[in-house]
Amino acid sequence: MPKFSVQYAGADGRVHSEEMDAATERAILARLEAGGFTPISVISGGAAGKTKSATGSTPRTTRRARGSRRAVLDFTHQLAAIAESGIPLIAGLKAVAEQTGHPELRAAIARIAGRIEGGRTLADSLDAEPAFFPPIFIKTIAAGETAGKIPEVLNSLAHYQEQEAETRAQIRSAMTYPLLVVIALVSAIAFMLVFVIPQFAIMFEKFQGQLPLPTRLLMATSKAITQHYVMVLVGIVAAWYAVKSLFAYSFARNWLDHQVLKLPVFGNLFLGVYMVRLIELLDLLTQAALPIVQSLRVTADSMTNTAIEADVRKMGRAVEGGRSLTEAFSEALWLTPLVKRMLAIGEQAGRTDQIFSYLKQYYAKQTHRSVKLLSTLIEPVMVTCLAAVVLFFALAIFLPMWKLLKVIGTA
Repeated sequence: MPKFSVQYAGADGRVHSEEMDAATERAILARLEAGGFTPISVISGGAAGKTKSATGSTPRTTRRARGSRRAVLDFTHQLAAIAESGIPLIAGLKAVAEQTGHPELRAAIARIAGRIEGGRTLADSLDAEPAFFPPIFIKTIAAGETAGKIPEVLNSLAHYQEQEAETRAQIRSAMTYPLLVVIALVSAIAFMLVFVIPQFAIMFEKFQGQLPLPTRLLMATSKAITQHYVMVLVGIVAAWYAVKSLFAYSFARNWLDHQVLKLPVFGNLFLGVYMVRLIELLDLLTQAALPIVQSLRVTADSMTNTAIEADVRKMGRAVEGGRSLTEAFSEALWLTPLVKRMLAIGEQAGRTDQIFSYLKQYYAKQTHRSVKLLSTLIEPVMVTCLAAVVLFFALAIFLPMWKLLKVIGTA
């Protein structure tokens, strides 16, 4: 059986290290969580292992296969149908693999069926395919297996994936128009600077006196691009890597994530998206009978904004320390007042599941309205930016000509 070098925090807050034997990394995590310990890191192969998983801090970095989101959603629906119909799991997986159009997922499903035939659980078998199944998927399936709710959990997972796909599609649709406008605008500016402005520059150099400021700026930019394009390209690439390297540090990423949530219009949109994801995940995991502390940990791992992630981790620690869910949520910085009040009411009435359902629907509609508002606001902003660029070029080109005409008229 494989060995793992494990670090975990005990109830007293002290960090312990030891080697454990288990079939999979997930089995180690489940053993620690069942014992009331907080996992810190799991390194496969003992101390010499190279694969590290730091729970809550270092997610698996396997790149998702291209075009797999839709294929995994279809697979989830098919797996739910297999579980509900009573078809043997191995036979059902083999049938699904035969009709799956995604070649990489087809091979993964075949491997999953082989592992189950070898005696492993469905969650363990899926856990070995991180390119298709993220930790939230594995944790939910594992909880569903423990609670005997596999069909319900799979249907909930499919609904969650559909909601995620719909939200991404709405945002992508809203951003398509401004992206095309920006590409067209940048292309037009580049064409003017490289091919048009140098022709005017030859003529403007014959003028007497100082050229207007817009003209001087435009000619200097055009000259830098046409005569020193290598240095310009190197500068752009260096700036890109510098910014990318800066935001690889946690302090810079935390600052950026906080600022994003404070943006006008965009901030409310992103906050709504994160609230939908937060409520969807908590509802999904609680339906799968996963304990609330573990549900909050898994939800925190799935948050892509570090500000929201920090809030959820803080809530998890508060609940783990014996505080109620209402108290834990009330201290969160970025959770909206509506979420806090509704969850307090739901916890007092013992109907948290209904509150989750209401909040999911409310924030899904709110996000849709925010996306439509964003689309409405972007058009005048794009038109204003386009008009400003056209005005600048027009002034830079025609101001010297007007000056020349005045000189000719007075001659």
